[in-house]
Amino acid sequence: MYAVHHYRYQPDEPQWRDYRCLLSEQLPREIRPWLLDRGSLTARLVRASGGDFRVQVLEQSWQCPRGSERHLLDMGERKRAIIREVLLICRGEPWVFARSVLPAASLEGRLRHLRKLKDSALGALLFSDPSMQRAPYEVATIAGDDSALPPAVRTDTTLWGRRSCFFLGGLPLMVSEIFLPAFRP
Repeated sequence: MYAVHHYRYQPDEPQWRDYRCLLSEQLPREIRPWLLDRGSLTARLVRASGGDFRVQVLEQSWQCPRGSERHLLDMGERKRAIIREVLLICRGEPWVFARSVLPAASLEGRLRHLRKLKDSALGALLFSDPSMQRAPYEVATIAGDDSALPPAVRTDTTLWGRRSCFFLGGLPLMVSEIFLPAFRP
């Protein structure tokens, strides 16, 4: 379900906050370095899993982003984007659920290839682009049964996630990454 309320009040979405507003002590010790790492999560997961890594695409389609996603990307209310939801599988288990929002306006010209990612890791492509810049993270705790999560990853435990905007040649896209219960690097 998509929230249609003003961006500051999103009852159907996690409450994302700038990580700089949190004391590092508020973040669980075991996941803190992963939430705050500025490097490629994909590359770090590949290393942590000893190379036993793959991407499982749950969905990739043109949709209207959620309210807070539109706000973060400075998109109009009726603008569409490719919404890509994937599991990052390490050692045969889903460690991370990732949701990417790629606005139509960002998928022109040299970034047109992002329309057809298939089971490629978006992170590998982002961090290989010399023009890539990243905005500061937002972090959130997410109820494991939150309707913002696909049924395949819902759980009875609270999850931690992060999201940020990336800019490739000045064009924005957003990636959110939610660490699942099987995450044990």
